[in-house]
This record gives sequence, structure tokens and C-alpha cells, in this order.
Amino acid sequence: MLALLIGKEIRAHVLSYRFVLTFMLFFVLIVSSVQIIALNYDRQLANFSESQRAQEEKLKETDFRSMRWRGTQVERRPNPLSVFAMGLEKEMARSVGISQFQEAKLGRSKYANPLFVLFPAPDLLYIVNIVASLLAVLFAFDAVCGEAEEGTLKLVMSNSVPRHLVLLAKWIGGYIALILPFLISVLCALFFAQLTTALSFTGDEWGAFAGILGVATLYISLFYALSLMISTLVHRAATSLVVNFLIWVLVVLVVPNTAPIVARALAPVPSAGVIAGQKVAIQRDIWNGVRRQMRGNRGGRNNEERQQAFDDAQAKIREETEKLTTGYLQKVDEQISLGVLLARLSPSASYVYATAGLAGSGLGDFGGLREYIKRYRQEFMTKVQDIEQVRRKLAENAADQTERQEIMEAPVEPGDLPVFAPGRGGWSEVLADGQVDLIILLVLNVVFFLGSYLGFLRYDLMK
Repeated sequence: MLALLIGKEIRAHVLSYRFVLTFMLFFVLIVSSVQIIALNYDRQLANFSESQRAQEEKLKETDFRSMRWRGTQVERRPNPLSVFAMGLEKEMARSVGISQFQEAKLGRSKYANPLFVLFPAPDLLYIVNIVASLLAVLFAFDAVCGEAEEGTLKLVMSNSVPRHLVLLAKWIGGYIALILPFLISVLCALFFAQLTTALSFTGDEWGAFAGILGVATLYISLFYALSLMISTLVHRAATSLVVNFLIWVLVVLVVPNTAPIVARALAPVPSAGVIAGQKVAIQRDIWNGVRRQMRGNRGGRNNEERQQAFDDAQAKIREETEKLTTGYLQKVDEQISLGVLLARLSPSASYVYATAGLAGSGLGDFGGLREYIKRYRQEFMTKVQDIEQVRRKLAENAADQTERQEIMEAPVEPGDLPVFAPGRGGWSEVLADGQVDLIILLVLNVVFFLGSYLGFLRYDLMK
């Protein structure tokens, strides 16, 4: 009996104009979006390779003293999963300056296509979050009340069919008719992108891609169950459509976009300009103190003492600046945590957090990259100091000043510096980061389906 009812629902949906329009919309949007972003990824990958080679050649031609003072540039490989979920990928700069005198900063990539700023291509995350959730509403808003208005539901129930089987068939049949066009479109988009660009996945990335699809189907299911529940609580399809649309606007558009504004008001953070001014003030005060000491001991210090004073000042500047930056970042993290908590009042935010985390472009990945760059900078500074100490010992045995200068200024081979290769944690860490959002989506699916079940048990077919 259940199979017959599911077949009836699937046929009813497949033969409707909604199914045809949904299939066309999914196919055109998803295939074109993935193809456009994959072409941009292709360009980023080529630029990454060229920039990496250019940095290695520049390092070979730069003397050690200049490199020690100015630092070096490291490149982060583009993320292939960002083709489907851009997330914070634009903020996770692929080219980062590493210097012992200046902190590394994350920002928009220099490889970004400027047209994407004016006309950003919607990625799969955006399409599912906005378009697919709205289509789920349109598929299910009249599943019960619409058939009740037409009188067909009364005919079905006259056959002594259990209500729970009718409702289950409506959910399964309608959801299959909605999700099949989506999955077919995504797989076609992936096939075309891999056929025409350099897009390819490793084993872990294939697992993450499957996870992205799984979370998307769970999110679409949530809105389908929500619309089905509302359809069992009202008796007119027009009323169901209005109520569903208002709820959709609230949870998809209002709550996620309002949460950061509320968090900014409740947990204020000093602007980047204020922090930059405080850093300049720290440097100015410390250097002024060094100059006063130098003037007070004029002629009483040799070159080694002056160099030591210079190094001490640099160390103090780094210490004070790092302390200021740490306090600032703590306030930023508190504001972000509050914003995430408020945004999770909407399942839309939970979907975005979970998907971006699986794609490697979420908040956790951004924070992880920031910490990795901080550790890499320490490794770089330690390695430069080690190289300098070794060269000083070699220079002590040099025959003349020219040879000593050549030893100290000889360029550094790229292989002598630490390898810059930020990676991701294992699957256990990725799932642990997203488990709260996955649980929210699962629980809401169950709640909405149980709500539709209770509503349908009490539904009056005579109204």
C-alpha cells in the first residue's frame, strides 16, 4: 500500500509544471554556477604555480640580509571544494607575507577576478540555501490542504487507508521528486567541471563532497517537512503559501543577516584602525626610549652594544604588539561566537556553517589558517636566526672583509626555509566542528515531521 501511495505522489509531481520548472532551474543554475567558479579556480591554480616559481626565483636572487629584513612571500594552494562552497575562501589569502618585523595578515586574494566583486557567481551553498529551500516550500505548501480543497484527499481517505501511511507517502514521494533533479544537476555540474577544467579531488575531498551533498539534502528535507507541517495546520492552500513564505523570509533572510549586527552591538570590538594606531604608538615609544638611552651614553657604547639595544627594542616591540593583537583577536572571537550562537536560531545558518566547514572554508578553517600562519612565522624567524648564526661562525674564519660579506649576504636556497603547507584536520575534527549544526538540522527534521504527523491526525477533511 505504501509503495502504491508513494508511486502516486511521484507521478503527480513528475507530471506537474512544478517538477519541470524545478528541474530546469536546478540544472541551469547549478551547472552554470559550478562551471563559472571552476574556470576561476583553474585560473587561480595556474597563477598559484606561476607565483610560487616566481617567489623561489626571487629568493635565490635576494641577498640574505635583505631577506632577513623584508621577509618572504608564501603561497597557499587554492581549495577545490570552494567551487561548491566559497564560504570564507576569499578572506583566506593565498599569498601571505612572512616577516619577523611585521605580522602576517589575511585578506582577499590578489588572484580574485574583479568581475566577481561586481557580479558574484552564486555557489552551490547559496543555491541550496536560497533557491532549493524556496522550491521545497513550493513543492509541499499544498500537499495536504491543497488536496483537501480539491476533494482528492477525501477520496483517498475513503479507502480506509491509515493516515500515517498517506502522510509518509506524501513526504517520501514529494521529497524524491524534489531531490532527484537536484542530485542529477550537481553530478552533471561536477562531470562538466572536471571535464573542462583542472578541478580534481583527493580521497578526503571526495568524502567532504559527499558530506556537502548529504547536508544539502538534509537542509532541503527540513524545509519540505516544515511546509508539509504547515499544510496540515491550515485548510487553504493560499494561507499555507503565505505562512510558509513569511517563515522562509524570517529564517533564511532575516535571522542570519541580523545576528552579526546584534552581536556587534552586544560585544563591541575596536576598529582595525584603532589597533593599528596603538601599534604605531608602541613602536614610537620604544624607539624614543632607545634614542634617549643612546644620547645619554654617547660615545660609551660599541657596535655590539648598539646592536644588542636594537635587538632588545625589536623583541620588546614584538612582545607588546603580540599582546595587543592577542587581546584584539580574543574580542573578535567573542563577537564571532555570539554571532554564531544568535544565527543558529535559523537552520539556514546551521546549514551554511556545516557546509562551509566540510568544504574547508568555514570559521574553523579560517581560525586554523590564522594559527598556522602564526606558527609558521615563528618557525621562519627561528630558521633565519639559525642560518645567521651558522654564517657568523663561518665568517669568523674568513680571510678578509669581502669574503665575510659574501658569506653573510649569500642568497638562501628555498629548501632551507620551512615548507608552507597549511592542511586540514582529520575527519573526526571536521565532524566534531560541525556536529552541533548537523544535530540542529536532524532534530528540526524530526520535529517538523512529527508536527505534520500530529497535524494530519487531527485534520478535518469536512472543512
